[in-house]
Amino acid sequence: MLIMLGVVNPFAFQVFLPSMPGLIKEFGASHSAVQLTVSLYVGAFAFAQLGYGPLADRFGRRRVILVGLAIYIIAPLICATAQSIEALTAGRVLQAIGACAGLVFARVIARDLHNRSRAAGVIGFVTMMAALAGSATPIFGGWIDVTIGWRMNFWITSAFGSVIFIITLLWLPETRPKNTTADNIFTMYKRGLKLLRSPVFLGYAGHGACTLSAWYAMVTGLPFIMVDALNQPTTAYGLYFPFLALGYVIGNMVTARMVHSWGLHRLIVFGIGLALIACPVMVVWNLNISPVPLALFLPMGLISLSHGMSQPGAISGAIGVNPALVGSAAGLMGFGQWIIAAITSQVVGMTQNGTIWPTVIVVISFTVLSYLSYLLARWGEAREINTQPSFQ
Repeated sequence: MLIMLGVVNPFAFQVFLPSMPGLIKEFGASHSAVQLTVSLYVGAFAFAQLGYGPLADRFGRRRVILVGLAIYIIAPLICATAQSIEALTAGRVLQAIGACAGLVFARVIARDLHNRSRAAGVIGFVTMMAALAGSATPIFGGWIDVTIGWRMNFWITSAFGSVIFIITLLWLPETRPKNTTADNIFTMYKRGLKLLRSPVFLGYAGHGACTLSAWYAMVTGLPFIMVDALNQPTTAYGLYFPFLALGYVIGNMVTARMVHSWGLHRLIVFGIGLALIACPVMVVWNLNISPVPLALFLPMGLISLSHGMSQPGAISGAIGVNPALVGSAAGLMGFGQWIIAAITSQVVGMTQNGTIWPTVIVVISFTVLSYLSYLLARWGEAREINTQPSFQ
């Protein structure tokens, strides 16, 4: 069930992407107007996490997730019947709000049901399956667009959401801890903001934000590098992209399989160490040899693998700081991750200069910052050890 919840966002987001060029002619819209169907989706997705977290802590997981899935079912119907780009964009914003429930609650429920280490393994496995589904979804969406039409993708998305809604309604129990105090919603928001005072939360959430931002720097910068700096055809990026995607999937797989025997912190440290080794290798390789695709994709694939190992543990650590605020922590952390990643993507696009270095510098910077963030979390845990445990 958690896998299905984890897949709802990548499916909704990426099944639509191959249809975007055709919408310019379909609605007589500009490129920027069509692009808003993506950028506003990401923005709505980020802000929705701020709402879902405290609502889940106040009203429970089950009721809130059913509301989110209901929105996920209705929104694609608006998109499928849209007669203007403005209506389609409005439907996409609503779709993002619904899809956000899947990501937030897959993490929250994993932490409700398991201790920190086990939750990291579960989150890693769910993330791995979501990444695999996300890799295949554009192919499926493109095929549907060509054979039937772009509107069918939204009908399929709504049907997919209906199946998950029914399964959730029938079989998902309430997982919020029974001893959680059900304060009013404003009190829950106020308590949730206190997480920003915790170095443990800031450190683990910061690590997750840095690793996600490094990923988005890669996937937004490398397409430009391939064409402008390496003189490759536009199709070349797709041929090398599996180095990044498979690296991340393998990293999540290692976490899911090894977290019990290695321990959470050993996995995080090992992942960070691999990433810090890959960074100078990438620089030296490209300085001493004329830049070629493998000199970027192999080291960045290793960085993706490393981040896939460390990110699930950091997520589990961040949302487990206070068992009474798991939902708030997941929402606040997710909001920060997506906002920083969105800004990073824009900065990487704006700083392209026909060389590899703007993207490389951003990736390396976030990799180093992810290490410093982890150190902050460990310092916070050491400071709290004589008062109360950071995780229960």
